[in-house]
Amino acid sequence: MPVTEKAVLTAALRLDVQEFYSRYAECLDNGRLQQWPEFFLDSCTYCITTRHNLRLGPEEHLVSLSTRTTLRDRIVAIGQSEDYEPHAQRHLITNFRVQAASGEELRVLANFQILRTFPEKRTEHFVSGLYDDRVAIAGSRLNFREKLCVLDSDVPPESLLYPI
Repeated sequence: MPVTEKAVLTAALRLDVQEFYSRYAECLDNGRLQQWPEFFLDSCTYCITTRHNLRLGPEEHLVSLSTRTTLRDRIVAIGQSEDYEPHAQRHLITNFRVQAASGEELRVLANFQILRTFPEKRTEHFVSGLYDDRVAIAGSRLNFREKLCVLDSDVPPESLLYPI
């Protein structure tokens, strides 16, 4: 699926991809976790791994969820977690690159950084890395078919409870 179909990969579609990722970040940053699964197809994958684990293979993911139902279950688990500590977070998503395109799907790479701020504390760097995503195109709607979050550090953060 090389990026050769100029009619598919228009400037408008590139802007739609950037807007899609911006809405994704806004959803998470504003604490609207119940809406997070709506960014995915019913049949999807959401994985978090490190660069090192990625070289070892797909069985080495830190988090691996499939289907929108399992994403919803994760949100319920967050709500029931005793480890919850109120905080604000900020997703910075940059350097979008559409690596491949067809009429039905895009392969999108983007860098991300997540900052966290706890009450009465300074803002801290939480995690950074690369999104390597397959984004389904259905009419004017975009949804993640596969979301792979590859963390820069081989030492994952203490908690990966919240979506990346």
